[in-house]
Amino acid sequence: MSDVLTPASLVLLTLQMLMDDLDIDDLLDHAGVSEQILLAPDGALSPRDILALTASSRELTGDPALGLHLGEEMGVEMLDVVGMALSTAPTLRDAFRVLQRYSPLLTTMGQSELIEDGDSATIVLRLLDEIVPITDFCVEMVAAAVWHIGRRLVKGELRLRRLTISAPRPSWHEEYARVLGEEVVYQTLLEQAARRLAALPAPETTRASVLRLIDEHMGTRLLDLSTIAIMMGMTPRTLQRRLKDENTTFQFIHDNRRQQLAQDMLRLDTDIETIAATLGYSEPANFYRAFKAWTGLSPNEFRRHHRR
Repeated sequence: MSDVLTPASLVLLTLQMLMDDLDIDDLLDHAGVSEQILLAPDGALSPRDILALTASSRELTGDPALGLHLGEEMGVEMLDVVGMALSTAPTLRDAFRVLQRYSPLLTTMGQSELIEDGDSATIVLRLLDEIVPITDFCVEMVAAAVWHIGRRLVKGELRLRRLTISAPRPSWHEEYARVLGEEVVYQTLLEQAARRLAALPAPETTRASVLRLIDEHMGTRLLDLSTIAIMMGMTPRTLQRRLKDENTTFQFIHDNRRQQLAQDMLRLDTDIETIAATLGYSEPANFYRAFKAWTGLSPNEFRRHHRR
């Protein structure tokens, strides 16, 4: 577990928003979190505490969309000095910049990035590996809080154009329209992959999952570590670590599969241009160089050798 922490004061204020639905003492007992940590002036909660409180809150309230509903009720007054800076910012752009810059004062369990493009802005939230199991809860709460706080600050029109979460589509997705507005386009990058994984008779190894996705998408799109990681619902760093635990790398799996397919197609007398395109090479010359590096033979030499 990481040693990064979230201020207990912020968590306590968030929990108080639940008091109409459940008893805080029952929640802390259920989650196994000490009340002293929450009440201490400089108390802080670990990722393990946050995971336990989130799971217990959802279970005891029976509300799977709890993140959306908490974010909907959150106000700038709950964010201490950061909230005061937000409320006094001269423009919404300045407020978003303040939120991005000083978000470590609220929590260090993830990083946010503000990307500006004309009159639009994109907020990217990246969570630590320890918090990935509650990705949907965290992103939903942050999105709803930013959306509603932003609307209160500008006292006018504010459009949320898109919300993308690297997690399977939840059963409560219709609640997004109510909390975030009818124009929200909610997408999941892994819905199809998640269904296929769920249908497998046994869990795949990370290597097997990577190999399957390479086979499914070979020749249809650029395949690199980041793309495959998104398809699998994890960060590139997590994918690298899991492959390392299996004594392999993404590049080895990718190149090895390309080599196998190239040799199979050469044995079938497939033309070089088709092979290069199928394997994702922009030019046949790039395929020639890669194949020579793999086997020590040019594609044509390999084909002649196979015929003999």
